Amino acid sequence: MSTPMRAEDISTTRRWLIFAAIMGVYVFYAFCWNTENFLRPYMAESLRLSKEKVAAFYTLQALGALIGALIIPQFADRYSRRNTFALIAMAFGAASVASLAVTSFSSALAQRFVMGFFMGGVFGCAVSLYVGLFSQTVRGLLGGLVQLVYNGGDAALSWFGRHYADQWQLVMVIGGAGAIVTGFIVFFAVPNDRALVPWGGEAARAGNSKKLALIELFAAGYWQITLRLVPLCGLNFFAFQAFNGWITTYLKEDQGMSPDMVGKLLTTLHVGSMMGAIVWGLLADRFGRRFNALGFLLAAICVVIYLNVPQSPIMLGIAGFAYGFCLVSTCIWGPYFAELYPEHLRATAASIFNWGRIVSLFGALIAGAVAQRYGLHTIMYIGGGTFLLGAIVWWSLPETLAAARK
Repeated sequence: MSTPMRAEDISTTRRWLIFAAIMGVYVFYAFCWNTENFLRPYMAESLRLSKEKVAAFYTLQALGALIGALIIPQFADRYSRRNTFALIAMAFGAASVASLAVTSFSSALAQRFVMGFFMGGVFGCAVSLYVGLFSQTVRGLLGGLVQLVYNGGDAALSWFGRHYADQWQLVMVIGGAGAIVTGFIVFFAVPNDRALVPWGGEAARAGNSKKLALIELFAAGYWQITLRLVPLCGLNFFAFQAFNGWITTYLKEDQGMSPDMVGKLLTTLHVGSMMGAIVWGLLADRFGRRFNALGFLLAAICVVIYLNVPQSPIMLGIAGFAYGFCLVSTCIWGPYFAELYPEHLRATAASIFNWGRIVSLFGALIAGAVAQRYGLHTIMYIGGGTFLLGAIVWWSLPETLAAARK
């Protein structure tokens, strides 16, 4: 029986190339996921839907992601994280391309659910693959790069949306095709994780435990952490949906911006997030994982500023940039969640990120109802308050970086 390769024995150049291959999928994961937000007013116009109905797209996509997050990472932890990651990339890509067949409200809901199911496994699989390749003291930076890539994919969506938003199905095909191609690349570029000892020489190999990974997250010593992480992620998703989910609509209907200007302002917000991702990642490596809870506090303040600046593209651009910069303090969540649990649970532990959709599952419908009855300002302010509550929950969690340095 051959001796498994150690992550430390892989050259630095190759490890970064592997990371780049994983991030290739992440670009189109971000692209496809956020089509629900960016294309919302254009899909509503095309399919003749109300705000409440179009908000249901997120609910079905989130429901699919929740179910996928509960099921897919457990297969990845037990059998193969690489193979699972590659397969789900191609699967959600195909589901995105399938939007060509969407002609009604019901078919749009079905397409969002299927695509969401496969995307629900992306975060956990990606984190479990790249965390094992690098030491803990640079994982904050890695998490920042992941967030940068995510927002880069979102920015790419905004760019294509500026030109093809009225042809929303074409935008979906672009994202889906990219996911399929990068899924194939993962098969050839990423090593077999079943034959790789992760960084640090942890001997426990995935697949050895007879218990379901999901059950182990609620075992003695972990259940209190798990029961705090789930609502934390739920608050994050609800806050994002309550504010980000309506930015396009707010700029288009309330501020009277053209599709081109909406795209530019959202691109500015994403650029802020891309810059903030690296800064917050480095801060998490320097001051600890809990330090980044400050980002949620600042994001809440930025929400208030965004909704009260003068009706000017420049002012909205500055406020949006600041909000995007603060929002991505969550870039550390992937490595942080993985560090809170044993190595053989990494994919399932990181997938808790998507379990938060239990809280936010009907949040989009509630947000849509509030927006319809009380206006966009009201629901967007609620999003800011939710960020503040999330900061409090985040600060209550244990620190993992300090423990590693002792």
